[in-house]
Amino acid sequence: MKNTSSKIPWGILLILIAIVAQSSCISESSNPSLPLDPSSDLEKAINEPFANPLENLRMDPTTLNMLADLRGATAEYHRIEVAEDTGYSLGSECVSHPTLGGMGYHYVNFGIVDGVFDPTQPEALLYEMDKEGNMKLVGVEFIVVASAWDFENENPPFFGSQEFDYDTQVLPFPNYQLHAWVWKNNPSGIFTKFNPNVECGED
Repeated sequence: MKNTSSKIPWGILLILIAIVAQSSCISESSNPSLPLDPSSDLEKAINEPFANPLENLRMDPTTLNMLADLRGATAEYHRIEVAEDTGYSLGSECVSHPTLGGMGYHYVNFGIVDGVFDPTQPEALLYEMDKEGNMKLVGVEFIVVASAWDFENENPPFFGSQEFDYDTQVLPFPNYQLHAWVWKNNPSGIFTKFNPNVECGED
């Protein structure tokens, strides 16, 4: 269970939302408040082949098992209303890069943004909006407050064999972060920030 003793002040979190939104690609037709299409086949989504099959062949068993556990822990969030009921809320509009691809909409659980890393409880969920306006879960992002983590640890956090990225620019506080594209294949790598297969729609 997450330790919520080291929290980020709400004022900082509001700044976080503003900064991330400034770097986003926003479609005028996008409406992230729309619920997941109730006719979508959740079981089909959960049972889809694991992303990045070729990369998985080169990945160690421990990391693969952790990714499988992460998929199991986040499968319910294919229904965005479940994510919202659990504490996740819109933290940014659709984020993309002109050449690297997209990240999608970040739904963040601000109550667990702290100095603790739980490999089955990501601080942010990544959604992509389809052409019908339905939000589809495509990946997750872990965010760990660097000062709180470093106070108790000598090394940065790792997801299995994958070291977290250290960030001092995107968010208004130093942090360790890691994206994991466990629900949509990322040809650039399952832990790469941007996914060429994720789009923000037409500007």
